[in-house]
Amino acid sequence: MVDTPQEIKEKRFGRVVPILLVVLGLLALGLVFRWGRPVKPVVRVEWEGLVALSPPEVFRYLGVDPENPKIGDWKDWEKLLSGHPRIRKVRITRDPDGFLKINVQEKVAEFVIHVGSSLYEVDEDLEILSRDRVLANHLIVISGQFTVGEKKLEGRQIFDITKEMRHALSSYPALKSRISELVSERDGNYTMYLKSPNSMKVYLGDKLELNVFRKLYASLAYMEAESVKAVSIDLRGEDAVYH
Repeated sequence: MVDTPQEIKEKRFGRVVPILLVVLGLLALGLVFRWGRPVKPVVRVEWEGLVALSPPEVFRYLGVDPENPKIGDWKDWEKLLSGHPRIRKVRITRDPDGFLKINVQEKVAEFVIHVGSSLYEVDEDLEILSRDRVLANHLIVISGQFTVGEKKLEGRQIFDITKEMRHALSSYPALKSRISELVSERDGNYTMYLKSPNSMKVYLGDKLELNVFRKLYASLAYMEAESVKAVSIDLRGEDAVYH
């Protein structure tokens, strides 16, 4: 007697089901052995995502001695680290083998703002990441009489300056490694200090706009091509003046 197509399907299904049940049973048994065994105490901390911060600095923020960390109270760490001004996200997991994995996503410092006698690292939203403890390297300093709030720099002036700087550095990325500091003077003018190709003072005038940065870029290219030596550049007129 020949089986119908429907009977063939039913027989095949009948053979597959026991195999699936065996596979699922083995998987469940493996999970029981892995997660059902006694959990070891935490013996080591593994860090992921740290850039400017270092493990000792994070331990100190948690009130833990980095030389002899006691990690028995780690369950509160995720909540504590979420309040760190430099940390955007944090996730802490522990496996049965006693490894504590701390994954950190840091905020990125964009500029150092110099107000009074203090230096503030800020991100693109002008949120303060640090005060008088600059961790990021090679950031441009912006100095002026700006308003410092509880958690961020405030006011239209600093917002406009950082916006123009961001636009200029995006258009002329080579300037980023050359500019050391931009100063917003009390009289409304802007002065810039360069660190490359050599230390120079640049007079920008009272307008901070892309055309000024274009002139600066062209002036530096000319100086390097013609081996011009100068200690200052005046960009307030139509043409650059070298001194």
